[in-house]
Amino acid sequence: MANRFFIGHVGLHVRDIDEEIAFLEVLGAAVTSRETTPRGRIAFVSLDGETHHNFALFEDGDRLPSGDSKKEKRGLHHIALRVQTRAEVDQWIARLKERGVPFEGPPHIQGPAGGGLDAGSSSYSVFFYDPNGISFEIFAEPMTVAEFRQARAEAERQPA
Repeated sequence: MANRFFIGHVGLHVRDIDEEIAFLEVLGAAVTSRETTPRGRIAFVSLDGETHHNFALFEDGDRLPSGDSKKEKRGLHHIALRVQTRAEVDQWIARLKERGVPFEGPPHIQGPAGGGLDAGSSSYSVFFYDPNGISFEIFAEPMTVAEFRQARAEAERQPA
């Protein structure tokens, strides 16, 4: 049976729910509902404008000690958001810079052509951080599985 799962949503522990909502609104998200429980406030946020929520926010967390989820040795590494084209990635970069969102570095190719891993997808991406230190990525134009396998086979046929 083929894998037919899709990521439904991501639940995040945050220190300040309003701060996180403001960050996600920069990405075009909208709050669909809010709740208060004995544990704290919860918000459900739609990023795609169709699904009730792509993010479930729980106001019971702390900022990550390292300030960078990619440096933590447990839990979430990063959240990747896919767009269609490299031009869209660049448009998002400009929008996020206008809002003062901190970036890890410049946009790059995720693979050997961009100085990355040999097993990278060759997508064009940029990484940035939310107020809690969680790493987000916006990327476009990754290889398909078939394209990756073909590129890997061609690389293996090349003399060393």
